[in-house]
Amino acid sequence: MTHNIYHLKGTVFIKRVVVLLLFIISKNSFGQSIHFHYTDGANTSYNLVDVRKITFDADVMNLHLLDGSVYAWNVSTIGYYQYDASSLNLQQVLNDMNALAVMVFPNPTNSILNVQFNLPASEETFLRLYDMKGQLFTEKNLGVLSPGSHLAELLLENLAQGTYVIQLLTQHNSVTKQVFKQ
Repeated sequence: MTHNIYHLKGTVFIKRVVVLLLFIISKNSFGQSIHFHYTDGANTSYNLVDVRKITFDADVMNLHLLDGSVYAWNVSTIGYYQYDASSLNLQQVLNDMNALAVMVFPNPTNSILNVQFNLPASEETFLRLYDMKGQLFTEKNLGVLSPGSHLAELLLENLAQGTYVIQLLTQHNSVTKQVFKQ
């Protein structure tokens, strides 16, 4: 088993690392975890599929989980983090995500948003709508859907005008698209 280990030294380097972390997170990591090792000897691990985003406020790193939890650390307390890259097959992840063929329309919309997608296998499927700050506005459980093409609707008429993010989430994939509400 191969482990990549990164020592965190300073905010500039950490912000560069975030690009790599967000890439891994957004491509669905098939059960991978990120392990934080703190300078006081403590350790913490998070499944990457549970991580929504990582943000920074000055020298504070904020880890936002899909369940709404946010964990914050001063970057000086993180000795290093690691993840096992050996099980990550980026080409397979890209193929799986492209197979979903997610389309949202009309975009922009006033009230109804259609989400068309293709499932390569039978999976429980969810639609989630977030604002640009990451706040979850609505979640729709579409249930276990069969392989093939599907069309789902979300009603947006009660939302304020602005930019939102729609997430199609299955057990093995997650695809996000930007949506504009008029």
